[in-house]
Amino acid sequence: MKKLNLKFPILLFLICILSGCVQQLKEAGVEADIAAINDVFDKYCERVSANEFELFLTLWADDCRRMEPGLITIIGKEDWRLRARELWDQAEFKMARLGETEIQVCGDQAFARGAVTLSSTPYEGGPTTHIDIKFLDILKRQADGTWKIYIDCFNLNPMVSKDSIPSELMEEENPYY
Repeated sequence: MKKLNLKFPILLFLICILSGCVQQLKEAGVEADIAAINDVFDKYCERVSANEFELFLTLWADDCRRMEPGLITIIGKEDWRLRARELWDQAEFKMARLGETEIQVCGDQAFARGAVTLSSTPYEGGPTTHIDIKFLDILKRQADGTWKIYIDCFNLNPMVSKDSIPSELMEEENPYY
């Protein structure tokens, strides 16, 4: 009887240790996912700024959706290519993330909310336009383990004044971010 009583506490102790190890592995996996998703958004800005449209499209799931204010939803990469290619051929774009992107991982999907600033200068000349954009994205883990943008929904973020430069607004602790 005493042997049985001693085995139970040892077994319980081992289960607790294993549970803690599993939780640590799970947290490490989520941290790795968040880092990979942040990398997707860094590449997004880099590829927009370098006018690398085809590389930009590799960040999107094949069945992606893009919901732009006042326009019909883009469905799939081919629709994305048709809608955006003409726009990319008309201006030089520069994009930068504003602040931290909030990311929540839920299994094979993740949610990201953040803001970027986009500057566009027409190739034919003219003034550079600066706009701030806030976004809410859903990403999906692909079969190869990579993360891609599945649904992108964005809206323009209000600026304090017409003369404001978005990146300077962040430095002034803009309440809109």
